[in-house]
Amino acid sequence: MTRFPLSVWLAPVVVGATLLLQRSPVLPSGAWLGGAAFAAGALALLAAATTRRAPPAAGWLMLAAAGLACWAWAGLRAQDRLAERLPAALEGVELGVRGVIDELPVALRHGQRFGFRVEGCADASDALPAGAVPANDAAAGARPASADAGEAADADADEPPTPGPRARPCALPPRLQLGWHVAVRGAGRDAVVPVLRPGQRWTLVVRLKRPHATVNPGAFDRELRWLEEGIGAVGTVRRGRLLAEDVGWPGTALERLRLALRDAVLQATGPARAREAGVLAALAIGDQAAIDPGLWTMFNQTGVGHLMSISGLHITMLAGLGGSIAGWCWRRRWAGRMGLACRIPAQRVRLGVAVAVAFAYALLAGWGIPAQRTCFMLGMAALLMGTGRGASIAAAVGAAAAAIVVLDPWAPLSAGFWLSFGAVLAIVWVCAGSRFGQGRLAEFATGAVRTQWAATIALLPLGAWFFGAVSVVGPLANAVAIPLVSMLVTPLALAGAALALVSPTLGGWLLAPAAWLMAVLLALLQWFAALPGASLPVPRPGTAVLVATIAGCALLLAPVGVPRRALGAIALLPLAAAPLQRPGPGALWMTALDVGQGMAVVIQVADRTLVYDAGPTTGPHTDAGSRVVVPWLRNQGIGRLDALVVSHLDDDHSGGALSVLRAVPPDWLASSLPPGHRIMTAAARALPCRRGERWAWGDAQFEWLHPSDPPEPARGSPTNAVSCVLRIVHPGGTVLLAGDIEAPQERRLVGLFGPQGLAADVLLAPHHGSATSSTEAFLDAVSPRWAVFQVAYRSRFRHPHPRVLARYERRGIGILRSDADGAVQLRLAADAPPQIVRSRAEPLRYWRIPAASP
Repeated sequence: MTRFPLSVWLAPVVVGATLLLQRSPVLPSGAWLGGAAFAAGALALLAAATTRRAPPAAGWLMLAAAGLACWAWAGLRAQDRLAERLPAALEGVELGVRGVIDELPVALRHGQRFGFRVEGCADASDALPAGAVPANDAAAGARPASADAGEAADADADEPPTPGPRARPCALPPRLQLGWHVAVRGAGRDAVVPVLRPGQRWTLVVRLKRPHATVNPGAFDRELRWLEEGIGAVGTVRRGRLLAEDVGWPGTALERLRLALRDAVLQATGPARAREAGVLAALAIGDQAAIDPGLWTMFNQTGVGHLMSISGLHITMLAGLGGSIAGWCWRRRWAGRMGLACRIPAQRVRLGVAVAVAFAYALLAGWGIPAQRTCFMLGMAALLMGTGRGASIAAAVGAAAAAIVVLDPWAPLSAGFWLSFGAVLAIVWVCAGSRFGQGRLAEFATGAVRTQWAATIALLPLGAWFFGAVSVVGPLANAVAIPLVSMLVTPLALAGAALALVSPTLGGWLLAPAAWLMAVLLALLQWFAALPGASLPVPRPGTAVLVATIAGCALLLAPVGVPRRALGAIALLPLAAAPLQRPGPGALWMTALDVGQGMAVVIQVADRTLVYDAGPTTGPHTDAGSRVVVPWLRNQGIGRLDALVVSHLDDDHSGGALSVLRAVPPDWLASSLPPGHRIMTAAARALPCRRGERWAWGDAQFEWLHPSDPPEPARGSPTNAVSCVLRIVHPGGTVLLAGDIEAPQERRLVGLFGPQGLAADVLLAPHHGSATSSTEAFLDAVSPRWAVFQVAYRSRFRHPHPRVLARYERRGIGILRSDADGAVQLRLAADAPPQIVRSRAEPLRYWRIPAASP
């Protein structure tokens, strides 16, 4: 206990206790949390009383008190956040609300998304007088399909408006995330999104829903992020009235400065460098939403994603520059004549200014975990050096980790937390006892190479754990990108953004070369990413494998003098040799991913994988393919597809297809898309779905049941009518994937194939359970044991329709719904009972929003 500073021991205790609470399926009661807090106080008093008599015992008591206190603190914080959520009774109701935009708005395909700090409720009529700005009133319910249903969707756009409450205090959550969308059909000339800026006070008429998001293994947990950010409800703006242009809050003033810097960068670089300008904005102010989402795939494949935002390296560089300038000024004659240098040592001034610059820049950059880590580490190191105790890196790292977790109890659940501290600890470990950069350029270069090697090796097991992939070209790409981004691009972007506030022309003189350098880097990274095997998908390792590989990395990176360091490489072998989790002989797995209002299903038999549809478009440059399908495939260690099926043209089925084709190219694509469509031309081999065609993968028999060639005359939607219908017969069970066929197509199939040719154990409900499908005769012919409905939470289409749902229930068919169950995996085997895995409940987390019937 006395060998290392208390902060070194404190960090794992604080992080471990907090993580234990966050992994709980249900929050402890207030009585348990209160009892833990009381016990922590008692242990702290006992530790203080025994400090002189038994220092080691007092240290252990203090650590136990810290653990209990952090466990209770995390639980109380979580209870407060859950209590702030929107009551279920207010979902879909038209409400009036008054408040302030408190963050940078994010551009969507047909609108904007922004955070809104609620000040109180208002009468809906307050937003109606002259000067009010309508949103979607001219086309109620015509919200664009591209709006992200999981982030800021209109929960029930077709519901009749209901007056909002006048009561104060307001019953709404203190913070909302809202989307202001422009309807794409039938909107009048006035249906536009106004200019939205942080600090504006608005009276809005909104429709809200609880913060319910899609849940898929290996994908980003949006519900957790909303809980962490204090978002108690999400929804859309119906109309609004601007009350004040700027309320003058310190936080919103900072956000307005960030907005001004972002706009200055975009304006100075011009539309020709839009991609590069987005990266420069992210480097200057931490606005990662400005980066083209398509670039993130390339950044992750080449292992440089950590550089394309405000990283600890950037903050340290600026802090050191600020401290050096302050120290230089402090030693000038004018400072000596004023007596400043005699009163305060230059070292303390240099340290104080460096820490101040670090915190200021981190706040400007959005105060992310890497920025917090760096600021707290610099602050702790400055405190130790300033008080004459020496700079203990272990103490600084421990204090930073403990401080971050106390301020943000959900931080240990994020990949960024572990990646940040993992890289720092690896660098500290590999440099222990070394003397790099003590005067000679060769020593500095050697130190740079070793630290880069340490960070790359240390992040291998963490990359496999969090992302299901390992970047093979990462070390080489980082060797080029780190000095270029940190020493040239970032300083030019910061200086150019600040100068562009005064004069876009002058700012352009610095931003133009920064954009050119970034264009060169992007081209180089694109070449790296295109190399065969640039990024290898690996299955997520188990806990034991993760611990073993981390221990192996520690041995491999041990300081010079530690014997048999090379043996640590053996512990990395399980990452490459770990077997994929695949269906065994006689088994078929069907995974219906949670993509909101859309369809995406993965069929796995033996070593073969077929993806049926790829979900919808979700934003200007994002879709369910890149956000859900590809991350899930990588999480399973699947680096190639045997087949991709796009059942028909509708966006909720085809929107993510291009992302899947680019990231995980299939051997062939089958669809009912018209010839020459961009999805067809992007595939290496494109085939039409033709009724009667069959193929076999081992014991699995596949057959197209629809459409015919040429297609039959359609009633209703012409695209739905040509949906590819696929029947899979396997010893473990039979699956029928019906796309969006409707009643006429169902009658045709029943007439052609009858019960013998349609019977299935699992049915992917046609057209998401709409009122135009799932006819009585079709359900009798298929006679499934389970039906899977891929639907959005509180879908504006009201899928599945209550009458259709009743038909399934009358027949005793098991209902599986993506809005209630998240991603659903059915594991069918010939010699075992079926297994059903619901990602919303397995594993269960206390922050999950249960789905209520609309």
